[in-house]
Amino acid sequence: MTRKRMDLTTIQLTTDTRDRLFRLKFRKTYDAFLQELCDLYEQSRSK
Repeated sequence: MTRKRMDLTTIQLTTDTRDRLFRLKFRKTYDAFLQELCDLYEQSRSK
């Protein structure tokens, strides 16, 4: 079976920021949460 390979990287956060993100992400993966956050930011910039 062929598996889709994902390119991954790491980011450095303070523990306070990590904990705040954890409380905000509501059972999504961090990647999905950050993608949604980026989308919202881009939408707000285009207005």
